[in-house]
This record gives sequence, C-alpha cells and structure tokens, in this order.
Amino acid sequence: MFYAWSLPVLVMFVIYGGFIMRHAVGIKRSTDPEVLEFKESATFFNEVLLAGLFFASGALWPFIYEPTGAYGQGVDLLYATSTVLIVAVSALWYAQGTFNHFRCKRDPAEKQRRLDEEASVLNKYRELREYSLGVDVKRKILHLLPGLVIVVIELGSFLIDGSTTLYADAGINRKAFAIFGETTIAYIFVFMIAYADYLRVAAYHQLPDWAKRWFFSSVKRSEMRTFVSSCALVLTLTPFLFAPIQVFVSVAFVSSLADAAANLIGRRFGKRRFPKGSPKTEAGYIAGTGSAFFVVLAFSFVFNYTAMPMVSIFYIACAAAVIFFVIDAFSKNVSDNILNPLLTGAAMIAVLFFL
Repeated sequence: MFYAWSLPVLVMFVIYGGFIMRHAVGIKRSTDPEVLEFKESATFFNEVLLAGLFFASGALWPFIYEPTGAYGQGVDLLYATSTVLIVAVSALWYAQGTFNHFRCKRDPAEKQRRLDEEASVLNKYRELREYSLGVDVKRKILHLLPGLVIVVIELGSFLIDGSTTLYADAGINRKAFAIFGETTIAYIFVFMIAYADYLRVAAYHQLPDWAKRWFFSSVKRSEMRTFVSSCALVLTLTPFLFAPIQVFVSVAFVSSLADAAANLIGRRFGKRRFPKGSPKTEAGYIAGTGSAFFVVLAFSFVFNYTAMPMVSIFYIACAAAVIFFVIDAFSKNVSDNILNPLLTGAAMIAVLFFL
C-alpha cells in the first residue's frame, strides 16, 4: 500500500540524488587544475554510487513498514510525523544556506572573504598528503553513531512497549515504532550533511559555520572536492531494514567497529604489508576480520528477537568476516564505506537463505 505522506521525503531523496549525479558528471568532465589535483580515479564512480544510494533509499522509503505487520492509520501517522520532522529540520539548513547566498550577493567583500577562506583551506590540504591518527579516530567515532542510534531506539522501543499504551493508541506496533525512530533520525542527519556537503564542494560561500567545524575536523585530503563518507554509510543500511534485526544491527557495526579496528590497529601496530606495496598490514586484516566476526556474534545474540539458532548466528558471523577481509584486502577503487555494509549484509542474508 502506498502512503501519500511518504511522497515528500521520497522526492527529497530523488532531488539529492540528482544533485550528486550532476556533480559527478561535472567533476568527471572538469578540466579545472584545482579539481584535478584533488580528484582520484574512483571519485566519479563513488559519487555515482552515492547518488544511487539516494535513489534506492527513496524507492524503498514508501515500503519500510511492510515487514513490521503494521498497517493503515498508524503507519500513515508515522509517515506524517517523519515527513514533518525531516522537512522542518531540513528547512533550517536551507534557510542558513539561502541567508548566506543573499548576504554574499549584497556584500561582494563578504563573498570574497569566504572564497579566500576556501582557498586557504585548499592550500592546507594541498600540502597534507596523509591525515593524522587523531583525525582517523574522530572519523571512526562518527561512524559509530548510526549503530548507537539503532541500539538506543531498539532498547527504548521495548521500554515504551512495557510501560505505556502508546502503540495500541497509535495503531502501530513496537517494530514499526523502532523503524520510525531509526529512519527519522538517520534521514534528518543524511539530508543535513548531504546539503552542507554539496555547498562545501559546489558553493562554499553559502556554507554555514557549523558545517565548516564539522567537516574540517575530520575530512580527508581526497574528499576536498568530493563528498564525505557519512551519508553513504547511513544510506547503505536502508536495504537491511527489510532483513532480520540481527543482520540490520550487525551491518551497522561491522561497517564502523570492524573497519575502525582494522584501520587503527593496522596503522599503530602493523609492520608487514599485504599485498606488497599496499598501505594495508597483516595486523589490520587480523584485527578487522576478527572484529567483524565477533561484532556479528555479539549483536546477533543481544538482538536475537526471532530466536535465530546459534549455528545460524555462527555461520553469518563467518560470512561477514570473510567478506570483510576480501573487501579490505582487494577493494581499491570503490569506497569500503559502501562495499562493507552492502556486501557483508548481503552475504549474511544469503547464508540465512540457504540454511
């Protein structure tokens, strides 16, 4: 059943995807030396994938409550509430960007000051070939946020279930409420960061000050003319809203905790590199692969609402660990922040299908 209240957010997904695709085509065709200096061979492909994630999330959005068993007036209420919250919060960011646009239009000196600021930032990153361990730690902490939000909302949905009649009064169930909370918070974040990120790469003079603090505390040199990984990391979770909760939660943490373990331990303790000439180390592979296995094992036990057999949990943990290793070792051109969640999640679902 299609719910009319889902339409505004669906349109937002399509618009954002369209702008990102437009930027991807523009950067591929660009002959600007400044763009070429920061562009990498995989930049175009990764931006196309990001645009695809926006389009796919928009296509799935009207159907996210189908697996919950909720229907009718209750689901319509959840879509209406999500839409109002997402549009209202997004309007705040649009207002800031619009204000800066007209401010710079009225005051050319202010616009020039902001353009000089952008040039200064680019010069800083032009000289910075490798980002520090501290920056990497900040990035990995930010990548934990989607998983932490899921855990808090899942646990909170059970507390509400046992303490109020909210679900019965609203005509929904616990699972529908959990998905409502998770997707509303996630997509508010996605639209906020995606809008600011587009301004950063396409119209810096409109960028709000809070976005400058956010981006330039953790952005990598290779991301100076393209989009950061935050939105992709969240949007890759969308297909797994339709999967068992064990897979959904596990995917969120494999793409953050296991990746963090591989990166940080590899950089700190790694000595022997594999493959030869690669920046990746054997210590990083061991840490990441082991973490992927134990992350899936732990979260599948904690969120085992469906009484999944222990042998199934073991097999999906093995599948996630193997796929994580393959991606970490051999993926060169596609962002692992896109590949890790999509392929590890797909592998877990495939294992469950064939068991």
